[in-house]
Amino acid sequence: MRRILLSCAILGVALLPAAASASVPGHAKVGFLVVRRAAGDGGVHGKPVVTVVVHGFVLGRVSQEGIVDVYHLPSSNAPVAVGGDHSHTAVRWKRLSGTEFFGSGFRFSAIGGYYRVVVRGAGIYLFAGGHGRVWLHGSSVNPRADGNFSLDGRKPRSLPQRTLKRGIG
Repeated sequence: MRRILLSCAILGVALLPAAASASVPGHAKVGFLVVRRAAGDGGVHGKPVVTVVVHGFVLGRVSQEGIVDVYHLPSSNAPVAVGGDHSHTAVRWKRLSGTEFFGSGFRFSAIGGYYRVVVRGAGIYLFAGGHGRVWLHGSSVNPRADGNFSLDGRKPRSLPQRTLKRGIG
């Protein structure tokens, strides 16, 4: 019984800062993005299917073939990719260093920092949370089979044929 009470007390104390910041006026709420079965025109060399600039986290999976560029905007946590057939290399975008993961059947994550994640290819699944912006672009050749997205828990919609820019959070 003591352990249960102690666990509840620790959990309550841990949640107090989050509850306090949620009630502060002007403090932006955390938003979420979900992308499923995404595919763009041109495969891995075409336009990005998803570009996310977020202070928070990005988790994803490439089930078919894709390229994922993760740029660490002043962040101490390095992105990670596991599973499947993938490779990685160092890349630069403007003055930012990053890591490019490419291949098929792999998962990637960038957690606890400020990141710019650019994903090209097909079979893309992505979940992002925090504060930031997202650019989405589906297929103009096959718009009914290019996947869907949902922002902040709204009803899933088909990926747009033209680039769509939205805020997260």
